[in-house]
Amino acid sequence: MSKDKESVTLEIESVRKNGNYTLLKLNNGDEVKLRPYLYVKPGNRIEFIPNTHYFSGIYKIINDRTTGEIKKIKLYPPYCKKEVIHVPPHKFVVTFRERLNYHDWGKAKELEQFHYRGKGFNKIVGRRTALIAEDEKYGIVGFGILSATVPAVGPRFRLFNCNFTEQMRSGLINQIARIPRIVIHPEFRGMGLGVLVVKHLVQYAKEYWDINNSTPITVEVIAAMIEYHKFFEKAGFVNLGYTANYEKSMMPRYGSGAFESRQNFHNYDFMKQQKPKPYLVYPLTTQVKNRIKEMAGDKVFKKEIKIVLPHTKLKKPMEFKKVCVTYKVKNGSTKRTSIVKEVFGVDSEQAFSTVIKNFSLIIQPGDIVLITGASGSGKSTVLKLLTSPIEKLKREIKMTGEITGHDLRNIAVLSTHWDESLPLVEQVKKGKDIKEAIELLNSLGLTEAYLYIKHPNQISDGQRYRFAMAKLCDSEKPVWIADEFVSTLNSEMAAIVAKGIRKLARKYGTTLILAAPHITGFVQSLLPNKLVRLTWGGRTIIHSLKANYTSSGKYLILKIFNTCKYPLTSINIGKFNRKGGFGVIFHIEKILPGKNAIIETKLAQFIGFSGLKLRTAENIGDVIYF
Repeated sequence: MSKDKESVTLEIESVRKNGNYTLLKLNNGDEVKLRPYLYVKPGNRIEFIPNTHYFSGIYKIINDRTTGEIKKIKLYPPYCKKEVIHVPPHKFVVTFRERLNYHDWGKAKELEQFHYRGKGFNKIVGRRTALIAEDEKYGIVGFGILSATVPAVGPRFRLFNCNFTEQMRSGLINQIARIPRIVIHPEFRGMGLGVLVVKHLVQYAKEYWDINNSTPITVEVIAAMIEYHKFFEKAGFVNLGYTANYEKSMMPRYGSGAFESRQNFHNYDFMKQQKPKPYLVYPLTTQVKNRIKEMAGDKVFKKEIKIVLPHTKLKKPMEFKKVCVTYKVKNGSTKRTSIVKEVFGVDSEQAFSTVIKNFSLIIQPGDIVLITGASGSGKSTVLKLLTSPIEKLKREIKMTGEITGHDLRNIAVLSTHWDESLPLVEQVKKGKDIKEAIELLNSLGLTEAYLYIKHPNQISDGQRYRFAMAKLCDSEKPVWIADEFVSTLNSEMAAIVAKGIRKLARKYGTTLILAAPHITGFVQSLLPNKLVRLTWGGRTIIHSLKANYTSSGKYLILKIFNTCKYPLTSINIGKFNRKGGFGVIFHIEKILPGKNAIIETKLAQFIGFSGLKLRTAENIGDVIYF
């Protein structure tokens, strides 16, 4: 390495550390101050590019104990990578980085209130490093830890065809990195941040990790919560089975290898009373990858595109045919109302208010319909016509026209009436696997474990609204209806909930009908295929489309039908990833009323992506999930 004219390699004579920096004294007399928590010790050879006074890169040079190869471990610059996460129309810029000082680690540790087992960094034995997820607007919103691993893991012994003693004697134990902890603020869990933290910990292991001069060949995770939160599989990890259970505790032997000494280790019970837990791995070498294929099969790493098409529960369309609604105002007469009538010229004829005029709309099975307009424009009235008996409504309205195809038995309406005596997790997916209940709560932004066990009267108004949405989705009815959709949530959370309920509606084959006065904060994440704009005086503007997806061999065929009386403009069709990024692959300037467009594209280009999305300038569209 030292032959490189643009670098110099020196040896460390001494190391001094604190929570804000690591000070290296080198064998040429120079001193270099680097970030804290650096994994170095006296005797390590360090390469500086180009020198110790002005460096753009620093590497630790090791002779890998397993392979005998000379390898470089990056020390500088510190790990720092940015990701842009899209929850349309919102954009979150998140930096994944190492701890740079004691202060920012203290801020990250405030998130430990959302971690429920093994609080305290010192409970993680061996080498450990934390990566922080920091949003440019909200600050530190999550962290993940990479550490040395625990010694007794049955699936690992099967993976490497060894036993406990052999892995310790050969040094294999030092070639395994482990992710023991991922902590994400609950408000940010619905946007895929956990998957990104995992991916960056794996990348960190590739570039910055060694234990006792051994570089990692795999990253593993052992945790019960993996069965309820699938972000490790989404990050590319493979499940290889379960660990064994045991009741006695196991005390690690401290030394200079994987386990560094802890002054307070007597305070902790290590690996005591362990139940079986899933064991997942991410291979970092071809040899390990091939061994996993032998155990789990060749298909474990093959990416296949499967089009998820819903089976819609609603069997026939619901239709409004030239519906007009006038409210009857029968408030009686008082002294003050008489003054109002006299001063403002209000007569009995004007006490009738026309809200909907010649309203026609066809709602097909599986549609996602968003109704918007100013207060008083008729949004709630349209929903009432679907959710209340007409005979009851006729007491307060005068209606002409016809509504067909709707059955009150098929319709679930957003409600805040629930059992206050039961925790949230007991009130959804009753009689089914608890995994389904947690998955449903997670989808609507209720992702924090303490929330699962709280009662509705113990949570915030915003959380109560999300729970109401979860109860709506749990109804198993063919039609879900919600008035004042996400009106109590901030703009970012509204978009996260809108994205979640769209995916749930598609998963369950539900027809979704929502109404809200202000939609700019979430409409691009909801992406309805019908957008109904109501105005005062009964005028209605409806934009709608229908998209059909079919596959033929290696090709995806998409047909887009304009089902409204207005042109659809600037139609973008593209693939999206877990970060919500949208890459346009086709653009159509215009589709005229009653016309359609046909797109044929190769399925292979979607490998590694979450799905295909189409959207128009009118804020309608559709999504196909892979």
